[in-house]
Amino acid sequence: MIHLLFIFSGFLLSQSSILSINGFGETNNYQNLASCGAGDIELLSTSIGVGNPSGIATIWQNRNTSLRISNQLQRLSISNLNTIRNNIDLLSVSFPISSNKVFQIALNPEQWSQYSIHEILSGDVIEFNNNNFSYKTRYYGRGGYSNFSTTFSQKLGEKFSFGISLKNYFGNKFQSDSTYIYDVSMDYNGEQLVNLNSLIVTNTTFNYHGYGLRFDGIYYKDKIEIGISYSYSGPFNIKQKKYFANNLIQSDELKHTISNLNSQFIIGFKDKINEKFGILAEFKLKKWKNIDREFLILKSQNYDQKKISIGSYYHFHNIDNKFFDSVTIRFGSYYKTYELISTPHVKDYAITFGSGFRYNNRLNSIDLNLIYGYRSFDIYDFQREKYIDLIIGIEVGEKWFKRKTVKELK
Repeated sequence: MIHLLFIFSGFLLSQSSILSINGFGETNNYQNLASCGAGDIELLSTSIGVGNPSGIATIWQNRNTSLRISNQLQRLSISNLNTIRNNIDLLSVSFPISSNKVFQIALNPEQWSQYSIHEILSGDVIEFNNNNFSYKTRYYGRGGYSNFSTTFSQKLGEKFSFGISLKNYFGNKFQSDSTYIYDVSMDYNGEQLVNLNSLIVTNTTFNYHGYGLRFDGIYYKDKIEIGISYSYSGPFNIKQKKYFANNLIQSDELKHTISNLNSQFIIGFKDKINEKFGILAEFKLKKWKNIDREFLILKSQNYDQKKISIGSYYHFHNIDNKFFDSVTIRFGSYYKTYELISTPHVKDYAITFGSGFRYNNRLNSIDLNLIYGYRSFDIYDFQREKYIDLIIGIEVGEKWFKRKTVKELK
């Protein structure tokens, strides 16, 4: 039986979950500065008069030019290992074109992984040409791809709004696979001797480039909002090159084009109980296409994902405070499953909390969100993970391009 020892480390854009050793790595980026505290809702907005950067049919509400930055700090516990990592999840800038039209550009990580896997030296001995050998392997990889998106959002009348986003994927990954071969013999006292015979190292570089398209629409009826989203990734291009014998020998560059990398469908519901309180629910389905295993981490496919989210918010309007214009409290939970044929499913449960503070005449905001989650699985002799995510979002707004009269200038 092969026993694996996982060594996880890293700081910026590092991944340490069990989900990071499949396919292209792990998707664990909270693009919504506010609604991730309300069950990680992606499609609809829980803020006052401001859209959700990931809900592209809501950003028409942004009345000012605004810069948004989201940062995630995570503490992950797997078995007896504890790690802390820090990710930049989103950088976006939105520009109002008119009262109901907004243009947005955004940059965020899409898939990322960093792993170091060591196989413990097996007690099994292989006999070849009257010699005894044993071996162990080591796998290391770091990298992934991000996306740069341009988005247009508009409200049509009183009943409908939409958003359309074009994505450009780009990124790189480095992978190193090592095999240590040992001579196994016996000394005069009958003790087993193990000595390193040779080391075989194969380094591989990957370059990623592709495109994607997303469309969102929201229907408004009294205090009800119903949203739907569909996104498609492809074509997606991969270039691979291998280096052998301490990089002295290299292979020809392999090129692989995937017409449809993945597709995603989201449907959401929001009920504004009153001006201050609302509830939301959302269902998400993401499906990956099977591709050549040679281009994937540990030659394993990506996990398909299903997610059910519920959330709520409460606004405190016009509070008696000289600094804050409003305060929002959010609460929710979500349940995810990660599914892959012939592999045990990963189940992910989490509860979420959040608060948002708008100030400076609603131009600026700070959002603080806390997510406590638990994953259950049975992979490589591990059964569970616990994680705590702290997501901090900052929005800086300004009334650019606003025409001013001569009197105002004076």
